Amino acid sequence: MKYILVPTDFSESANNASEFAIQMAKSLQFPIRFLHSVQTPVEWSKLNIQDEKKYPETKERINSAKDQLKIWEQKATEKGVDAEHSIIYNTGMDELVNYVKPENYELVIMGTHGAKGFEKIMGSNTQKLIRHSKVPVVAIKHKFDFNQLKSILIATDLKEESQKAFKKVYGILEKLRTKVELVYINTPYNFRETDQIDDMAAEFLAKTEIKELKLRCLNANNEARGIGMALNKLYPDLFTSITHQRTGFDTIFSPSITEEIINNYELPVVSINREI
Repeated sequence: MKYILVPTDFSESANNASEFAIQMAKSLQFPIRFLHSVQTPVEWSKLNIQDEKKYPETKERINSAKDQLKIWEQKATEKGVDAEHSIIYNTGMDELVNYVKPENYELVIMGTHGAKGFEKIMGSNTQKLIRHSKVPVVAIKHKFDFNQLKSILIATDLKEESQKAFKKVYGILEKLRTKVELVYINTPYNFRETDQIDDMAAEFLAKTEIKELKLRCLNANNEARGIGMALNKLYPDLFTSITHQRTGFDTIFSPSITEEIINNYELPVVSINREI
């Protein structure tokens, strides 16, 4: 059984993510694991109980983290969600990316700290995961009532290389039983006529074995502007992007655009790396 992973630093945005994750785990019927990282002056896992007493401040921080994790575990259990928690030590951004293995986790749900970008620890980890995770990452900035989730918008480039990631994330989102629409941004440097886009969409959906999804096509000078137009026009409750590193003009969505949307819009954002 795969888990939904919720890394937390117990900040307001992380708590918002934890609340959202419990509701989403209940809807998707996945167990949930809350994760916290503690920085220690020594390799804590190798210390015995007597040696731990030499570092009272560190021990106090660890005990405090355990208490807070148990509170979230209890909240999830009370909602009917199987839950557990873990503490890891001295784990930086690179280690967290390696920790999130697709064979263990279906989703990662994290808080981010808002319009000033990813300056704090949680934000930096969110940014790193968006760029490199093999598991879809949900970024939560503000408190969001999961029960108000009525519509989902997925940005797609309709390319063969994106089919695997699209199928993966759609397979999760369709279980939420809410309206899902696709948006394609038609830009000057990669312009397609309407008939071409219709043919691309039909082939894309046929190969992913997904039917009856509505595609919105918006013309814009660039992807970021087009996505902004889509969000302001369609008002989805959750936005999803399939990211990949920008290589020339052969892309629709770079991680930096996803981060820009997270910073400047209030809604939850799901990001999945095309190279899963």
